[in-house]
Amino acid sequence: MKKENLMTIKKWAIILLVFPILMVLIGKILILNGFSQIVSNYENENTKLIMKFLYLLGLGIFFICGGFSDKISKKLFSSKRDLSEQKKAYFYYIIYMFSFINIISICGFMGFLICGNFVWLATFSLINFLSLLSYFPTEKRFVKKIEKFNF
Repeated sequence: MKKENLMTIKKWAIILLVFPILMVLIGKILILNGFSQIVSNYENENTKLIMKFLYLLGLGIFFICGGFSDKISKKLFSSKRDLSEQKKAYFYYIIYMFSFINIISICGFMGFLICGNFVWLATFSLINFLSLLSYFPTEKRFVKKIEKFNF
């Protein structure tokens, strides 16, 4: 794989890698400007249910992202024999995976808006960011993905 092709994929990955950092910065700016939670009593049952749903969705994505990766990899790479098709498939793979994993930060941000707990947002964004790093495009990961799904 040529370096310039991988650089294009890396540029897109970096844009999506910045997303959890942006969520934390937006949350910090909101706090510095006097933001308080949207729901005044987040201890009521409906709000607790929403918070539990966001928690389970965020952590669920963290735990199933490996299976999701295998599923979309199989769809994207299994019929690709040409190198240019494989590079295009890898680009789409990175976009899909990063977008899917970024839902973790969205759940954290929504929870932050509901309860005003910045630690909630920071924790979810940290999990999101570290998960994204494990899928960051490298030539080694590209070759490994091609070898695994080209039978």
